[in-house]
Amino acid sequence: MTTRPNIHIVIGIVFLILTWLFVGLYRDDEFYESSLFTKYRPTFKVNFYSPIGMQDLKIEDLPTDKKIEEIAFQEFVIERHIQSNSTARLWYVPLILIQLTLTFFISGILKNQRALVYKRWHLSTHFATCLIITSIGLGFILRFDNLLSTIIGGLLILTINYLILLLLTKRWGEKRKNK
Repeated sequence: MTTRPNIHIVIGIVFLILTWLFVGLYRDDEFYESSLFTKYRPTFKVNFYSPIGMQDLKIEDLPTDKKIEEIAFQEFVIERHIQSNSTARLWYVPLILIQLTLTFFISGILKNQRALVYKRWHLSTHFATCLIITSIGLGFILRFDNLLSTIIGGLLILTINYLILLLLTKRWGEKRKNK
């Protein structure tokens, strides 16, 4: 007997790949603060920073590996006016892709654990509710920008996403049993 793959996990993997390809994290070349952005083309590179920063160096003065970093930063951040534009186009895409990934992975995990049947509103309600929570959590992680805040913030985001979907399905399951 063959088992069908969990479609929620498969969709989660697709969104994870899309997130990896189209979401980047750049560090401001003056203040070195982290920010998410939408890459204009797919690439496996996620972290972008300027080795030159605000120094008076030229790209020719850098070692080869630093030249590659600077060229990527110039191409994805500077030339697209990501850093200097407070109203960057598609600023919301990273948040949506990250939340879609979380929603489908968590729904796939819950489906495997509890053999749940989802209504359409479960996933859409989970997505809408957790989009705000995940955005706040990512803001926390980016603001404090250290390993501890990343671990704690990431675990909080995952836990809250899991609990919200569990509450949505539990509440629906109880109403269904009572009828």
